[in-house]
Amino acid sequence: MYNTATAHDVLLPIGKVCEILSRSKASIYRDIDRGAFPKAQKLGRSSRWRLSVVMQVVRRHLSARMLR
Repeated sequence: MYNTATAHDVLLPIGKVCEILSRSKASIYRDIDRGAFPKAQKLGRSSRWRLSVVMQVVRRHLSARMLR
């Protein structure tokens, strides 16, 4: 079955994730170690994150900030 939500879901390298989140590679990998950020999907030796997963993190962070 064709799903438009996943049809446009791209895999992002760490550089793009850093750009979207305005964070360093080190801070993202620290968050992964703490369980606060999802682990990457491996493509060979490369690490990639789904855009939809990164945007879920952004929405969750914004929601938490609005509740403060």
